Amino acid sequence: MKKTKFLLVLSVLFLGLIVVLSSCKKEEEEPPPPVTKVVGTAQFPAGTSGDLSNAKVSLYTSYDNWENNVPIKFDAVSGSGASVTFEISNVLPGNYYLDVWKDIDNNAFWSVNDFVGWYGSGGLGSASLTEFQITEGQTFNCSVNMYIIAKSSSIPK
Repeated sequence: MKKTKFLLVLSVLFLGLIVVLSSCKKEEEEPPPPVTKVVGTAQFPAGTSGDLSNAKVSLYTSYDNWENNVPIKFDAVSGSGASVTFEISNVLPGNYYLDVWKDIDNNAFWSVNDFVGWYGSGGLGSASLTEFQITEGQTFNCSVNMYIIAKSSSIPK
C-alpha cells in the first residue's frame, strides 16, 4: 500500500512537472538589428604615389562640421599604398558628408604634403562635397579620389 501511494504521488508530481515545463514558453531570440554602414575605397589617381595606411575616414552631419573638422564618427582605413579600403559600422540613419585624411605632419590641420580626399567632386581649392543619405540596414558604398596638398594649393580646411 505504501508503495502504491508513493508511486501515485510520484506520478502526480511527474505529470505536474510535465505540465509546468510544457507551459513555459521559450523566449524567442530576436534577430540582431540590421547593421548600417559606410564602405568604400580611397585611392590616388594613376601615376600618383603615396602610402594611405593610417589615414582616417570621417563622417560629418553638416558641411559646417566638415569645414570645422567635427566628425560624428571616424575610423582608420585598411591596407596600404595608393589604394585602401574603409568601413564605418553602426552608423545612424541620416545625411552625411565623408572625407579621408592622412595628417602627415600630425599638426591636426590640412597642410602641405597631407593626403586628402572627399566623397564628391572638385579638386584642391575647389572641393565639392556630395551629401549622401543612409537608411537603417543600408550599406552605402563610395569611392574617394585622394590628393596631395602642395605648396601652391589653396587649402580649404
